Amino acid sequence: MGFSVTPLNPTFGAEVSGMDLRKPLAAAEIDAVVEAINRYAVLVFRHDTPLTDEQQLAFGRALGPLQKLKMIKMLQGGATRLATPELIDVSNLGPDGKIRPADDRSRKYNDGNLLWHTDVSFDDNRAVYSILSARVIPPVGADTEFADMRAAYDALPDERKVELEGLKAEHSVWYSRALGGLTDVSEEEKATRPPSQHLLVHSHPRSGRKALYLASHASHIVGWPREKGRALLDELTAYATQPQFVYAHKWQAGDVVMWDNLATMHRGTTFDNLQYPRDMRRVTTLEREMAV
Repeated sequence: MGFSVTPLNPTFGAEVSGMDLRKPLAAAEIDAVVEAINRYAVLVFRHDTPLTDEQQLAFGRALGPLQKLKMIKMLQGGATRLATPELIDVSNLGPDGKIRPADDRSRKYNDGNLLWHTDVSFDDNRAVYSILSARVIPPVGADTEFADMRAAYDALPDERKVELEGLKAEHSVWYSRALGGLTDVSEEEKATRPPSQHLLVHSHPRSGRKALYLASHASHIVGWPREKGRALLDELTAYATQPQFVYAHKWQAGDVVMWDNLATMHRGTTFDNLQYPRDMRRVTTLEREMAV
């Protein structure tokens, strides 16, 4: 079909060459993307010019039902920069297109993205694929790091795998946001994102491989004393993000990176976000259609 897939890391991650996401993809090409991400968990597509919103949305919709940002717009005073709720703004820009000031409340919310996490694990309807498009990037920093939760699980001692089987963790976006510094959250705001519970070890629904399902959103192990569960989650996160399990992506404008949230964790890294704009836009597919 005129494209190639080149591994980027010994265990996961690959660059897809010769496939232009700015054009509609044939069904066979979508099938090839799914086959590749089932194997590599992170896919990189490079373009000399960024995708438009419509092109990014079309690619996401071809892969599954899209998340709509249902959380109330409390961080931005009711205003948003992007008009389509299926496009998630991963930037340091306000509705006016300018860099948000240092005291902007949404900065604390976004600081949670610097912690290792899995998108939308705080919902019962989990994220499958995230597709992040780089429109404007800063000159230095702002890499995104990915960790392979399948390889991390495979490397666990057998007795540890037995200990983890059947355990559930509770995930809440407000837990991770408090870790990032956002603590003044009202009950109305919390009600927009209630917590959810998920198995700590799950079988990937398409590949069948077992993987750890971790995130900074995970606050405790269900049924365990909170401090004991917290210690286990911290231990597993530190273990699963060792260098041998990690790929760091250095962004170029026009890049599109797609990852499987059921097989990986990721985090953003810092840059001078009071001086340089960073315009990134994400679409995220879910396990099933969102409830109205």
